[in-house]
Amino acid sequence: MSLRAGWVFLVAGVMGGASATWAADDAATLVEQGHWRRARAAVEAALAATPNDASLRALHADVLQAFGEKAAALKEAEKAVELAPKSADAHYRLAEVVGESAQNAGPLKGLGLAKRFRKEAEAAIALDPNHVEARFGLMEFYLEAPGIAGGDKKKAAALAGEIERLAPERAWQAKARLASERKDTTAVEAIYREAAAKYPDRYAARMALANWSLAPWRNARRTAEEQALAAMAMEPGRVGPYTTVATVLAAAKRWDELDALLAKADVAVPDDLSPQYQAGRISLVEAGDAARAERHFRRYLSQPAEARAVSHAAAHWRLGQALEKQGRRDEALAEVRAAVKLDPKFEPAKKELKRMTS
Repeated sequence: MSLRAGWVFLVAGVMGGASATWAADDAATLVEQGHWRRARAAVEAALAATPNDASLRALHADVLQAFGEKAAALKEAEKAVELAPKSADAHYRLAEVVGESAQNAGPLKGLGLAKRFRKEAEAAIALDPNHVEARFGLMEFYLEAPGIAGGDKKKAAALAGEIERLAPERAWQAKARLASERKDTTAVEAIYREAAAKYPDRYAARMALANWSLAPWRNARRTAEEQALAAMAMEPGRVGPYTTVATVLAAAKRWDELDALLAKADVAVPDDLSPQYQAGRISLVEAGDAARAERHFRRYLSQPAEARAVSHAAAHWRLGQALEKQGRRDEALAEVRAAVKLDPKFEPAKKELKRMTS
């Protein structure tokens, strides 16, 4: 129920000093770019100076949610609404926290959370009739929620129309989501291509087409590479373009170019080694180079994973696969066991462990 791409929670509250303001603004930018660990340090520093700033509390909730600290995120989002009950942004931040929790809850609890999401998103729109993000969120709600919880495809389409009226430059995102819901892949591709052509200076449009083109069955990885390189030139501090290009280069076995790209990514985005993980995955699964895959997975495991990035449990599991393909079964088994220990609910590793020990 959360459309996160391109969203920045604007820090607009009155701050207690210039340094706190700068820290908050820095944190908002870091959240937008996916630098969650750095964002956490920045927003918590700002909160230490101004603990009753509602917009900071809401931003903190966003960061905590990214780290999987759901209870703390909910508490912060509720505190933001308590501090600023007439803030549309605070209500929508609470809606997003609730909505993300609803997606992983059981049927009964999920139903209650879904209804609460809708209530908070609607409150955001009532407070700010021009709130585009709340409309995106509600559109997702109407598309994903079952009828008993209020799901309604017609209402989703109506919201897409409202988004086009309020933010014409983002209409393509709403239209692509509706087309995806209909499983109209031809329409989705056309929408992405049109958006990239119409808004060539927009990161989101470039990356939408890049990631759509990345799937091997679409035979469009040249497009994926071109679009991701354009996005990289616009925003070299974001990890997404490097990850996409790494996938293309590994699949094509363009090893020298891949190594150069990864070295560049390590400098530009040192806190997120996702390009290394994807290089390893594609080297293993598509290129059949288990030794190279091992190197990339070990590099990925050399520092903590960024929030919302691939978990270390998944990386240990993949490393185990790479080692087994090289005939190093005991080492492989140790990695799979490490994956299960890190995340006992990670099904791929559990299945792998059962196969290897039965």
